Amino acid sequence: MTNFVYINGYKTFYKQKGKGKNLLLLHGWGGNKDCFGPFFDSMAQYYCVTSLDFWGFGQSDFPPQSADTFWYAKMTRDFISALGLESCNLVAHSFGGRVALILSQENSLFDKVILCSSAGIKPKFSLKKYIRVKKYKLAKKLGKSTKRYGSNDYKNLSADMQCVFVRVVNDFLESCAKNTVANVLLVWGKKDKTTPLYMAKKLNRLIKNSGLVVINDGGHFCFLDDFYTFNRVAESFFGVL
Repeated sequence: MTNFVYINGYKTFYKQKGKGKNLLLLHGWGGNKDCFGPFFDSMAQYYCVTSLDFWGFGQSDFPPQSADTFWYAKMTRDFISALGLESCNLVAHSFGGRVALILSQENSLFDKVILCSSAGIKPKFSLKKYIRVKKYKLAKKLGKSTKRYGSNDYKNLSADMQCVFVRVVNDFLESCAKNTVANVLLVWGKKDKTTPLYMAKKLNRLIKNSGLVVINDGGHFCFLDDFYTFNRVAESFFGVL
């Protein structure tokens, strides 16, 4: 069932299904509350599952142009308070993982956390990327179009959301990972090219109470690529098997 609530004046949509302990799902950049597909319905057998539309996506209001990952984290924290979801379990994908890393520093906010292909680790800087950045800066300096240099995630956004995106992708959260107090399971697709496996291994080293499961046939959306395996891993970690 789709509902909405106002969080700090921003209309915020979410859907909720099931009964019992709360489970919160946080989608990735460009996604929405429906992107978890069959996993949402599967978990609703055991939990009261809430899936949120981040601001600027799905049906929720757009964020201010000045927003960054920490703004999203504060809004998500206020959403959790508004719905009384404290001490919930959490599954966060990609950008949702950035938000989760910030919030997982808070005691008693989450019980168990699954970070699926989480963003937030500073990427390795390849020669190819270095050259591309140099070309972008040169084109910008010469007043030429820079549209072709952006990622698809960037190109598909409005001008205001492009500003937000630039801030978000430059929020590196290794210090937050070191301070994480929740029990964390990292679930990663071996074929993930968006947040490569080396990022999972680094998070695994940084987060004290963490484990890592690699899904061999999975990419960045491993919860859809191999739903059966991802679902069984989640059921086992959350103790519902």
